[in-house]
Amino acid sequence: MIAAGTIIRHLGGLAGRLGHELWAFSTPQGLLAALLAERERWVLWLPVCLGAGIALYFAWPWPVAPKPLTWMAGLCLPGLAWLFRRHPGWAAAALPTWLMLFGFALVASRADTLAAPVLERRMPAAMLEGRLVLVEPRDNGHRLTIADPRIERLAPEQTPRRVRVTLRQNGEAGGETLLAGQMVRLRAVLAPPPEPSMPGAYDFARAAWFQQLGAVGNALGVVEVLAEAPPEGVWQRAALWLEATRQSLTARILAPIGGAEGAIAAALMTGVRGPIPEDVDDAFRDSGLAHILSISGLHLVLVGGILFASLRGLMALWPWLALHWPVKKIAAIAALIGTAAYMLLSGSALPTQRAFVMVAFGFCAILLDRRAISPRSLALAALFMLLWAPESLLDAGFQMSFAAVACLIAAYEALEARLTRLRSQAGPVKIALLWIGGAMLTSLVAGFGSGLFAAYHFNRFADYALVANLLASPLVSFIVMPLTMAAFALMPLGLEALALIPLGWSIDLLIDLAVWVAGWPGAVAMIPAMPGWALPAIGFGLAWLCLWRRGWRWLGLAPIMLALAMPFIQPRPDLLISSDAGRVALRGLEPDRYHFSSGGARVPPTAFEAESWWRRLGGPELSPWPNVRRGQHGSADGVLRCDEGGCTARLKGWLIAIPRSEATAEADCRHADIVLTNFPLRGRCAAARIVVDRFDVWRRGAHAVYLPERNAGWPRVVTVADERGRKPWVKSISTRESSPRRSRPDNNSADQ
Repeated sequence: MIAAGTIIRHLGGLAGRLGHELWAFSTPQGLLAALLAERERWVLWLPVCLGAGIALYFAWPWPVAPKPLTWMAGLCLPGLAWLFRRHPGWAAAALPTWLMLFGFALVASRADTLAAPVLERRMPAAMLEGRLVLVEPRDNGHRLTIADPRIERLAPEQTPRRVRVTLRQNGEAGGETLLAGQMVRLRAVLAPPPEPSMPGAYDFARAAWFQQLGAVGNALGVVEVLAEAPPEGVWQRAALWLEATRQSLTARILAPIGGAEGAIAAALMTGVRGPIPEDVDDAFRDSGLAHILSISGLHLVLVGGILFASLRGLMALWPWLALHWPVKKIAAIAALIGTAAYMLLSGSALPTQRAFVMVAFGFCAILLDRRAISPRSLALAALFMLLWAPESLLDAGFQMSFAAVACLIAAYEALEARLTRLRSQAGPVKIALLWIGGAMLTSLVAGFGSGLFAAYHFNRFADYALVANLLASPLVSFIVMPLTMAAFALMPLGLEALALIPLGWSIDLLIDLAVWVAGWPGAVAMIPAMPGWALPAIGFGLAWLCLWRRGWRWLGLAPIMLALAMPFIQPRPDLLISSDAGRVALRGLEPDRYHFSSGGARVPPTAFEAESWWRRLGGPELSPWPNVRRGQHGSADGVLRCDEGGCTARLKGWLIAIPRSEATAEADCRHADIVLTNFPLRGRCAAARIVVDRFDVWRRGAHAVYLPERNAGWPRVVTVADERGRKPWVKSISTRESSPRRSRPDNNSADQ
């Protein structure tokens, strides 16, 4: 009771001080005083302002001409410099606006610079040939990226720069292993990069635009390797050599340890995640350990730290060297080179690049006798990444990794004095307890930062991630990663098996841990999709919380909590229509139950589009659509009725008709409020309030319909085109084919 009273008094005192401090900020004078008191932190907001301009471009619904924007940003720069000389206060106020304008112009110019042909329509089987630039092994085949292809029946000016095809084979051609750099010929079914599966969903076409990926599809038959043609340019040859080296290393890793253990070892060493079995991948994701499989900050910090500590310790064993040479700086240079090599061999994904920039700033700080990890190094890393690849702002890995590091720096910055005092007075037992507490705090804080963006992008939250990471952290830090580095060191001698075999044993323990935690009751919580504005709200709130030091930083929790509450407040669509009108989802009488017109009632659905719907709806229960051929004429809840002519549904007082033929549609149009067809109606359904036919989804993409009660208002229809606006990667009506056809491969998630 006494302890509880003490805790309550401390919490009450903290709340009182916080309330008093926040009240002081409620006036303009108090706000200005707070800003001036934290002026040394202003520089940390530079990447935030630049990112805000980049985000504004992606949210802007109208076409953008990049050249006038670039000229405008350039012409404003001398005026900004003049302000800094004459009126520094006004310049500090104008700088965020200029950074937003510059970020807007920067990403608009990059989108224009990377413009490349995109396939306009789905192509039946066509012969294509080109150079392999990426060979990605998958659990059930290989995925090939081909550069500068020549495609049958396609003019050169219409041919995409890059094509990605899925090969349902073992990645061999006539017994010869496919390698990056080879010229190949194959037959494939190609389609444009798919649009979002529903309004607000992930836009693969946008990501493909910045990769100059103009078509995706499936390979048919075998791949023929052509006579070798040397690539043009030094950089292209170097990139292909590096990719071929990654493939060779992956094969050497998989030789002594196959199965899931070998696949994870390859993911940790060369960044090739494809061969990991789906059930193992699901277990890591559901347990909150999926970040271990993606090379990012954890891996590069461990690699750089192990190299730095090992080399510094070895050099310190030679007294003359330690006394006459700066062994600390020599070790930092060597560790930086080793970390860069690891980044290149692991594929240089965006999270890996972000982590390397942070590690590089840390080692450079050691060379300059500065603090290695600080908010400024994080801000410089973010600024560098946004200038280098502004489109990376929308990448989930970019957001999650920066959020995790920002939260960790802010937390330990706030606790620095207290932790220093505790360590200075600690004995062996207290040091051990501090280490355990530090591991728990690190996992909790990093999980909070990255989990916010994971909830937005993936609509799921691993409830036991803290426990799983606490159990896995010692195994990864002290066994898995040191053995990974030992395997790299032994590869030139051909003795890598000495490290890879025990590495396989340790990874097997890691898999068992992930499967065990993922099997706990309620391991995963599904979260319905957040509105689009929730992402900038989370980003701004987290920046406000982490970048300031005074009490007003806690105001950043307000937009975060509002964004997290929205999935449970905003209505979910009652009706979904796919982009080819071939699939429909309809809400049942129970709010958390839906009927999917294809895929049955399996949870989660296997088809990519249906799985995306199910996930963004918050993982609802599914009821089977009535199958007339099996004698099923109605759903269990009575919402659906089906016969040979189609289906009807009555929901919230509205009558919805889904006819299967034009003859049935004519009768349905006279009685139904909403009519959905996968064939054109051409204006012959004037009596219905809402009509969505094949031409509507061809023009506007997938549709979501929100139904009020019958007498409470008009149904609201939201389309993919409404959400995407007019961007270079969004095809306008004039560039589409004269008659609508299917716009994507049949439910092939491997292409995405």
